[in-house]
Amino acid sequence: MNASAITARTRVLLGLVLWLALTLVLGASGVLTIERRPLVPLAIASSTIALVLLARRRGALATVAQSIDVRVLILFHAIRAPIGAGFLVLGADGRLDPLFAEVAGWGDIAVGITAVIAAMGGARPVASWTRVRLLWNALGLADILVVLAIAQSILLGSDHPQTMAGLLVMPWPVIPLWVVPLVLATHALSFARLRADAAAPVHAERVRAPA
Repeated sequence: MNASAITARTRVLLGLVLWLALTLVLGASGVLTIERRPLVPLAIASSTIALVLLARRRGALATVAQSIDVRVLILFHAIRAPIGAGFLVLGADGRLDPLFAEVAGWGDIAVGITAVIAAMGGARPVASWTRVRLLWNALGLADILVVLAIAQSILLGSDHPQTMAGLLVMPWPVIPLWVVPLVLATHALSFARLRADAAAPVHAERVRAPA
């Protein structure tokens, strides 16, 4: 790893830590309330779009996005397993909408555990592992999109938005303000990297075929 790559990773890590710190401050300040619930999808969408756009432009995040081991992007999702367990606990305690708690809880546990399995294998592109990772990525993305749809339907389109209030009490605001945008962005980056890996072996075979 050259010096510029190390510098880029350091800058990205520092940015993530500062973003997390800001999230903790905002969560503790009580900015997110049921009355201000439209801020939740706004924060998720704006943060995710910003991450994806920055990863596609020149700069530290773009350098890291292009060079980081795809297994690291996948392993980040292991964090979803304990978060899912937390959703189930909140639901059982009556502090979170039961439908959301069940779907998000079990879904995140499954995706988080299987992320560890999907990250196994070597760093070099291997067709079988690439297919496994693409399948995992598709299922993981589908899970988070379903969960987001349920959450927004309850928050913005139901007569009981207060059942989601448990996610607005510390430390849970970290989930929509920090974790979810990173989950969505790393799914997008993983898809781009894995699709390139999937195409590489096919291209190599086509080059060798005439010989």
